[in-house]
Amino acid sequence: MIRRLTELDRQSVLDYLYQEQAFNIFPIGDIETFGFDKDFQRVYADFDSMSNYKSVFLRYRNNAIYYSKTNDFNPDYFKIFKDDPFDFISGKAELFEMIESALKDFRKDVMYFVEADTLRSNKNNFPYEIKQLKTAKEAEKLFYLFQKIKEFAPYHSDLDNFIEAKMNSINMGMTLYIEDSGKIIASAGSTAETTKSAMVVAVATDPNYRKLGLASNLLEELLRIYLTQKKKTLCLFYDNPEAGSIYKRLGFKYLGMWNIYRKRK
Repeated sequence: MIRRLTELDRQSVLDYLYQEQAFNIFPIGDIETFGFDKDFQRVYADFDSMSNYKSVFLRYRNNAIYYSKTNDFNPDYFKIFKDDPFDFISGKAELFEMIESALKDFRKDVMYFVEADTLRSNKNNFPYEIKQLKTAKEAEKLFYLFQKIKEFAPYHSDLDNFIEAKMNSINMGMTLYIEDSGKIIASAGSTAETTKSAMVVAVATDPNYRKLGLASNLLEELLRIYLTQKKKTLCLFYDNPEAGSIYKRLGFKYLGMWNIYRKRK
């Protein structure tokens, strides 16, 4: 039986999701931060005859996450997909073998999913100061960095919306950046921060400043903050083997594959 969850389900659904906390950073973070009463977020779950969780589906704005610890999928979810449409949905790759038939209008990206729980320090004489983004003006500078990067630009096309989203997300993570001549030239951030972990996002370097170790140093500082100060692990997705070698060197370990589906425009 599938039903929409309420505040009364908070502890039980979090207990279920925390069984595989790395794979559930996004739904855990969304539930811990926004709960069940916001108009932009809805959480559904499927239960067996003994009221045990079989799966969870979370809809946050235009994004959706599907998770099942036992690789289960109830076809009744397809009606929810239709009635509550989304532009993005993601989850463990093996789960989506049961769902792809309903996602013909979506483009699939397959990503490696890794986690770091130990800091491997590579400190050197790094010439740039690492700063933390806190203001709308800094967010504007970050927007113009993303406009220079072909992987990011299509998803960040409106300056005002970008600044608003960045300011609204500050409490869910952080963005570190490096500046040169008044412009942001590299960034690395975190989001979906929970009580135990966070997700690395927006690792970006201006094409004119690559091969200088900027991203590696930003990631190392992010790892130091989370693993040493916050006592939390960090996870990330990647599909670039070259980037993967950097993440491995910094201490990230392979957990599995992750599928992301984007609705075709």
